[in-house]
Amino acid sequence: MRLVQRSSFASFIMILMILAGTLIGSHNSLSAMRNAASAIFSMGAQGDGIGIQGDLRERGNAAYNMVVIARKYLPEENQLIQNVLASKNALDTASSVREKATANRDLTTAVRDLYDVLNGMDLRSPDTGYPQSLYTDFRSRGDTISHDPYNQAAAGFNQVLSGFPAGMLGGLTGIQRLELFE
Repeated sequence: MRLVQRSSFASFIMILMILAGTLIGSHNSLSAMRNAASAIFSMGAQGDGIGIQGDLRERGNAAYNMVVIARKYLPEENQLIQNVLASKNALDTASSVREKATANRDLTTAVRDLYDVLNGMDLRSPDTGYPQSLYTDFRSRGDTISHDPYNQAAAGFNQVLSGFPAGMLGGLTGIQRLELFE
């Protein structure tokens, strides 16, 4: 009887160890895949720091510089200036990919509106071509973002996570889907 009890206990322990090993191994593998895809947002596909996060920072800088020019010709309380500043602040303080995408869309609208007004004004030298240059850089960074491989990597990870058995194991070990920058 003791042999049967020991054998049952040993079988139970072995099953627990297999389950624990499967969960730990799945978590580690899925976590590594998620981290690699997520890192593309800030570090770029080549790990060189050229990713969406850097382009967002440069868009914010161009937007702020546009405000610096606008302050020479428009009052500080002008709604267009305030919209750019508020949108830039929202972008700077956004913590999730989704929040950053929303703030980026708002900043795009605010900068375009401010640029349209500045473009129609008679600016003094040396400000004459500066808004156009800033707006071109701002739009160029937006175009670069639209071709960034982060969304493709995130969607690929999400597809893996939605499959079997990764979806079940990911859910059991707390692995979350990645947000797309859209």
